[in-house]
Amino acid sequence: MTVHEDLAEGVWEDIQESPEAVAAMFRLRNRHIRGEMDEGGMYGTGYADALGSSARFSPKKWPLPQHAAFINIHAMIDAGDVTFTCISTGGTPGPDADRVGNAAKLAMTHERFKAELDMEQNGADADGMLSWQGPLVVSRPTGDFFYPSSCRNVGQAPLTRLGEVPEGSAPLEVGDSWPSRTLMHLHQYGAVARWPYGALLIWLFIRLKHRAITDL
Repeated sequence: MTVHEDLAEGVWEDIQESPEAVAAMFRLRNRHIRGEMDEGGMYGTGYADALGSSARFSPKKWPLPQHAAFINIHAMIDAGDVTFTCISTGGTPGPDADRVGNAAKLAMTHERFKAELDMEQNGADADGMLSWQGPLVVSRPTGDFFYPSSCRNVGQAPLTRLGEVPEGSAPLEVGDSWPSRTLMHLHQYGAVARWPYGALLIWLFIRLKHRAITDL
C-alpha cells in the first residue's frame, strides 16, 4: 500500500466513526457514480476528474477509501479551506508514455504559469511541477452558498471573495491519479495541479491554511 492509499484508509476510518459522515459520503458517492459531479454544475465540467480519476476503474468500482478521500477534498472546498483555478494548456493529455507530446502541450500553458513535466518520472512523487510568478488572484470560498437566480431549477452557487496567493509552485499530476494522491499533495505541499485525461485545462487546487492568502 502506498503512502497516499494509507492516508485514504485513515480518512475512511475517521468517517466510519460518524453515521452522519458515512451517509454523507455515500450520497456523494452516488452522485459521482451518476455523473452529477462532472456535468457543469456549480464547480464546472471536469471537476470530479480533477479531484481524482481512474481509467481502469469507474467510480462505481472504486475502493471505499478512495471515495473517502474524494469527499474529504470536496468538503475542504465547500468549507472554504481549499480554492481552485483553471489554467489553459495546448490540448488534452496523451498517454503517459507520450511524455514528449505532453510536454509540448504543457509548453503552451497560460503565460502566467510554467508547467514542467518530469521526462523520466522514475518513482517521483509527481509527474512534474506547475509554478507561477508574482501574486495569483483566486476566488476564495467563504463556505456559504447563494442562489444566483430566482428560477426554480437553478441550484446554489458558492459564495466567494477575491484573495491573493503569493508566487509558488505545486506538484503536477497528469492523466489518472487517485483522489488519495490529490489529498496527499494538499496536505504535504498545500497545493496540487491536476491535468486529467480529456481536460483542456489544468486545475490548480490551493489549500489556504498552507498559503499566506490576502483578501482583496
